[in-house]
Amino acid sequence: MQRLALVVRRHDRGRRRYRWLLVAPAVLVLALTGRVVSTDPVGYGVPFWPFANGNDRVEHRVMDQVTSVARTLRRLDAVPSALVAQGIEVLDARVGAGAVWLRLRVRVPDGTRCREVSVLGDGVQVHSRRVDC
Repeated sequence: MQRLALVVRRHDRGRRRYRWLLVAPAVLVLALTGRVVSTDPVGYGVPFWPFANGNDRVEHRVMDQVTSVARTLRRLDAVPSALVAQGIEVLDARVGAGAVWLRLRVRVPDGTRCREVSVLGDGVQVHSRRVDC
């Protein structure tokens, strides 16, 4: 004899009910991180969409030139003059013991931007941040 029974599936609502407690903070952290990175995508190393626009990509190409010049030169005091020879406008340069601090003006399609660049340890480390002109 065959027995048929109606099976009603009950959902364990305990896990689903509090899932938003994990999802909401994760989305909030991602949104906040994206907001911070979009303030200076070149400095954070993410010059691509959705964080960067065309001006940021131009600025990133200039910073790539700065990095390559700083890494190829033997002496740090030659970095500012080599950048000027590359066509990059150097507003201020300070050479110290094992470090060079530069202030650059970058021409972008929408105007100009300025960056502070520090080159440490024979061009091994190049750091920059966007500043007001």
